[in-house]
Amino acid sequence: MKDIENKIRKAFTSGENFRPQYFQLYRACLSNAYDLLYEADILLKKDCYARAYALGFTAAEEIGKALVVADWIYGLISEQEFHEAFTKHHTKQTYLKNVFSAVRAEPERDSLSLRDDFILRMSALYVNKSNNGSPKVPKERITKESATQIIDKVQEYLASIMSAEWLNSPKIGAKALLK
Repeated sequence: MKDIENKIRKAFTSGENFRPQYFQLYRACLSNAYDLLYEADILLKKDCYARAYALGFTAAEEIGKALVVADWIYGLISEQEFHEAFTKHHTKQTYLKNVFSAVRAEPERDSLSLRDDFILRMSALYVNKSNNGSPKVPKERITKESATQIIDKVQEYLASIMSAEWLNSPKIGAKALLK
């Protein structure tokens, strides 16, 4: 264990923004993503699809935030982008999508798709109204399939990160994913 800690310390001390608290912040974001995913899965099994979707989507945002923190440690992003990861949904979502698009050589999703995903998450939480004033209730708008898809995708993201970090230790975040 000490050997791994020393490798991590060496990798991070070469980073522009190395501070132990940033490594702790990175791990806290990933840990929270795991917790959110676990709770989303419980809700999915209880047929609470809307809330399962909302927690799954929020877990994805936490992964995006963790990737931003890792790149901040390495000095790969601006201070503004680092701070925006804690205040702007779009920053976390875009960062996550761009990193995994690069990893898988998939075309990047356009901002409209990200917006649609965010709107779906909001639909999973709040009652809205249709044009004629009738209610749009979350549990009637989010399907089991939608909730399952987001949970599966987040599980895939977390598994990819853990595998890449194990294989490319002591690198973390996008540096581990992109080698």
